[in-house]
Amino acid sequence: MRTSNALSLRSVAVTLACLSAAGCSDEEEPLPPPSRTGVMEIVLPGNDFYPEGIAAAADNTFYIGSVMTGQIIQVKPGSAQAEDFVAPKAIVTGVVGLHVQRDQKYLWLCSNVYGTTDAPQLIAVDRQTAQAVHRHTFPVEGSSGAGFCNEITEDSAGNLYASDSLLGRIIRVKADRREHDESAEVFIRATELAPEQGQFGLNGLAYDGQSSLYAVKTVEGTLFRIPITAAGAAGTLQAIPLDKALLGADGLQYVNGRGLIVAEQYGKAVSHIALADNRGTVTRIQEGLDEPSSLVIAEESAWVSEGQLSAITLPNSPPADLPFKVRRVPLPK
Repeated sequence: MRTSNALSLRSVAVTLACLSAAGCSDEEEPLPPPSRTGVMEIVLPGNDFYPEGIAAAADNTFYIGSVMTGQIIQVKPGSAQAEDFVAPKAIVTGVVGLHVQRDQKYLWLCSNVYGTTDAPQLIAVDRQTAQAVHRHTFPVEGSSGAGFCNEITEDSAGNLYASDSLLGRIIRVKADRREHDESAEVFIRATELAPEQGQFGLNGLAYDGQSSLYAVKTVEGTLFRIPITAAGAAGTLQAIPLDKALLGADGLQYVNGRGLIVAEQYGKAVSHIALADNRGTVTRIQEGLDEPSSLVIAEESAWVSEGQLSAITLPNSPPADLPFKVRRVPLPK
């Protein structure tokens, strides 16, 4: 096969580079994932999608779940086009939190059981087949039931954690039990984490990359730190005073060296929480969002699902503005 002059020159250049002191490896450096430069929103399908959980894989594939239909769509790297991943009601009737396992094997979801008698579950979905492969049901607590699985995070050891919005708990599945069904256990339960009667409590949950979880409560707009001891147990719960209350605290992510990024559902905003001396300073990054429910950090931005959940949770609320969207919020440098 005839080669072009440009290709021949490139081959010579590579050969010369390999003869240098640095040498060459048989394996090429992996290319960075395609960028979504210029993409500021992702349009979601259907009139009843009501997006909640959103997660990103290492290659910047996005997954967005519908709290109403159980559908999960994916958006491939560099793209803004929503594509089918899990069909409506194929696994669950509604999806809440989403999280891609650190080793990229599974997409984990919280099942939406609000208004049903079903117990909530953490469910592993194989990213290659889009099939549910493992399930962990939340422990029942007597007449209080099994709670509500909301947001998911993972520590550096691979342990999974999920917030329980009704019973003031954080549920854990240990790393070595992820593929052993029905291994969910209570990591911490505290009165301070429980909601007032009839209200929504714990919501966003994030790991700081070192030794702590951070969690927010929706209605009160408060922030908590839960240390993880060397033995893997929950340390002493610590309330983190904020200079201003969060308005409908929802999705939460930790950004190394910057602090926390939080969706304020009632405030229709995304905010930054700077942490110093066991206190937090809240600064709005972007306002005017349409009831943001969850977010994920990718490509130096927060990608925010606009859930518009009041349309399905509050009586006499106006209908949702269509189409549903995920909005990009660039993070301050």
